[in-house]
Amino acid sequence: MKRLSCALLAALMLLPSLAACSETPAPAETTDTTPLQITDTAPIETESTETDRTQIEDSLPEDLSLDGRTVRIYVATRGEYDSFIMGSEALAGDVINEAVFDRNLNVQEQLDFVLEATPFSDAYNTIANSVSKLILAADPTYDFFMGQQYGMTSLVPKNMFVNGYDLEYVNFEEPWWQNDYMDELALGKDYRFLLVNDFNLSALHWVRLNYFNKKLYTDLYGDPEELYKEALDGTWTMDRLNELVSGAYSDLNGDGVATVEDQLGFIAYKLYATTDPYVYGSNVQFTTRDADGFIQLNMISEAAVELNEKLNAFFHQTAVIHETPTDISADVFKSGNALFLSGILGNGITLRDMEDDFGFMPIPKSVPEQESYHSLVHDTAQLTGVSIASQNLDIIGAVLEALGAESYRRVTPAYYESAMKLKYARDDISSQVIDLIRDTMTTNFIYAYTTSLGDIGQVYRTLISGKMAGQYVSYVQPRERKIQKQLDTLIATFKGELQ
Repeated sequence: MKRLSCALLAALMLLPSLAACSETPAPAETTDTTPLQITDTAPIETESTETDRTQIEDSLPEDLSLDGRTVRIYVATRGEYDSFIMGSEALAGDVINEAVFDRNLNVQEQLDFVLEATPFSDAYNTIANSVSKLILAADPTYDFFMGQQYGMTSLVPKNMFVNGYDLEYVNFEEPWWQNDYMDELALGKDYRFLLVNDFNLSALHWVRLNYFNKKLYTDLYGDPEELYKEALDGTWTMDRLNELVSGAYSDLNGDGVATVEDQLGFIAYKLYATTDPYVYGSNVQFTTRDADGFIQLNMISEAAVELNEKLNAFFHQTAVIHETPTDISADVFKSGNALFLSGILGNGITLRDMEDDFGFMPIPKSVPEQESYHSLVHDTAQLTGVSIASQNLDIIGAVLEALGAESYRRVTPAYYESAMKLKYARDDISSQVIDLIRDTMTTNFIYAYTTSLGDIGQVYRTLISGKMAGQYVSYVQPRERKIQKQLDTLIATFKGELQ
């Protein structure tokens, strides 16, 4: 990327100006981000087989030594720092906290280096400004940054991060790298500026899903394992969710108005971010890629129009509440007054004291013929960007590889098995559904880069919040044309066609 010319930088500067002309982006959905309080200290059960993840070694040279050098990380939020990155003395006895401590000690001993991390208080919409100030000043203090996807992606076109393919010792063929996720984030097939492996446990924590009240489902429809079977058989669809939600409503207080005091089919805090997992969990292809992996917009299609119609009808039915005065959606669900709750995997921790049994379901397919589920990771998940100002670029790849590998062996099992599946998933088949959700984790290019694309990745938020069921083409088409011109300039410069 050092070969990028001034023409590229000039082209890139046009992207933010386009975004500034669009609607102000809605803030990310507020979700509990406090450090995880998990006190189950039972040992993690693992299978004693050749495929046991604890036995999978990294491909780093056995004699590799970093000679006591210090690697420093900028962590955007205190909660992520305490829960996933460095741990906290306040969380002693927490299974994840102990796994994090062990990982860090083991990796530092393995490679002979010192790991330091500093927590900050950056929000999703301030992280970009904080990071860019440091990198533009060529400040070498931090070797890599861990910040929210929403803001970090806006720095990629500005050449702030090192291409992951240029980092020595990084082996993307190893199972701790989230390749599908990184492929969606990539500007082209030879460019990976944002990295995600098991060290980014935040991505798993923030994957979107639906919870359902098993007692209420049983009262209304029968055995909840039948619902699980639909998910595992691949027949769980938007039409089926709509059928269950609409049939669950009951006006308990008899006032003729749907409120949180009634029996609801579906509840969420706010509508804007709640729409995203259904949009990007669908079969709609909003982009295509050319032979070099560069993006071309493909926003106008029959499937995209139909999706807008379907989601407008779903979210504006009587059985759905999504604009509660405060974020009481989880409380309403826990009280037994809603069949489904929109949330993230990490919410399973906050539901642990719920009296009724609850279950997990993936975001449904938009149509039956959709090949697989797509479980969107919320855009506040923390991703990794290696600073171009780092003075440790010769070793950062080894550090990331080792952290990812040891996280894969220790931290992810602690979170996923002990904290989520075994402790909070209340039966074995729930655990199978969580496996399914984890295995289909992804993002979408226009969703991830919406701040650099005139907010085109959030158009469904506007269309559904505004009940604009029949206005998809007229709203999207002029915006797509303007943004595609900017993308064309960017791509041509990356390909060396503009100097």
